[in-house]
Amino acid sequence: MNTAAIYVQPNGHIEDFYMADDPQRQQADIAAELDGPVTTWRLGRHLTVHAGVTGHQRPRNGVALSTWHDLAGGPGPDLRGPVIVTGAPSGDGLLQPLPAASAELVEHWARLQRAAAVVASAPEVSVAQAIGTRDVQCDAYAVRQDRASGRWAFVVLDGIGDEEEVRAHVRRWAPALAREAARLGDPAEAIIRIRERIVARLRGRWGHMDPGAVAVVAVYHPDDPLLRVAWSGDARAYRLSYIAGLDPLTKDHNFAQELLDAGRTPKKWDHNSVTANLEDGAVGQAQAEVDICAQLILCSDGVYHPLETHEPGLLEMAAELALDAKDSAAALVAEALAIGRRREEACDNATALVVRFPRPGA
Repeated sequence: MNTAAIYVQPNGHIEDFYMADDPQRQQADIAAELDGPVTTWRLGRHLTVHAGVTGHQRPRNGVALSTWHDLAGGPGPDLRGPVIVTGAPSGDGLLQPLPAASAELVEHWARLQRAAAVVASAPEVSVAQAIGTRDVQCDAYAVRQDRASGRWAFVVLDGIGDEEEVRAHVRRWAPALAREAARLGDPAEAIIRIRERIVARLRGRWGHMDPGAVAVVAVYHPDDPLLRVAWSGDARAYRLSYIAGLDPLTKDHNFAQELLDAGRTPKKWDHNSVTANLEDGAVGQAQAEVDICAQLILCSDGVYHPLETHEPGLLEMAAELALDAKDSAAALVAEALAIGRRREEACDNATALVVRFPRPGA
């Protein structure tokens, strides 16, 4: 299935961007993602580029400009800051999915841009995902930088259930949560504010029959010695330390953890009963020193549960042996799924987002 659209940052970081099936909602979602009014340019018959109109102080988007030059054969508009690239609108104004060939071209220029960009304060970020044996991928992730403050935010959401409605829910709120956390610098407050927006969107209520997700979010600033982490539910954050190995930064909000806290032994499926989530319940907070952090790992239970349950120590080993963030994320997801295959068990959606931070003098 083709990606509906692509969100492209000037540094070459790209993410999938999924749109509603309504022209007005599509435009509203694009404006919300780009933080304000949007200008739209048509690029040939099949491509549309959406950019914020207040981007004059932001860096030029080399990915979008190179794509424009390649397809149009000449200079394009002065595209700055993040942009969203979609297909062309149909007669009723509905933006179409981005054609596969165009998506591949954007990804090509993004790879070149990332390779050319050497920014001392920019973290190295990579994500690996697998659907497992589920029918629908209901995990989502997002990475955002607030240009005004320089803060970065990293988010993983693990949807509760296996339905298209849940997938749409996590894909909508993962980037919104990352954007809010980067802007505020307080990941716990960001969860609370996104929770309020979800409730407002559901006309003042949220119930257990509505789509939900567990969440973990981390905030990083190059000038702040501390990473700031918040979560609700049982998505996890780990710090791989240069001096102390792998440390969990989160504590699950689920029935299994409640039993452990009470000195009792959980049963096999007790971890599936969460006691908090993005929409309701407790919000945990933690901090960790950046300077001794070799990797920050955010992941869904499809990654950590098989690794910690069946092969303790493999999660830490896979991260320690990785050459970079991309290698680490890929290894964590691959090992989790390999355990399921060896044991002939069902495999959950698996997502690992790995961050390596720049080290002074390195």
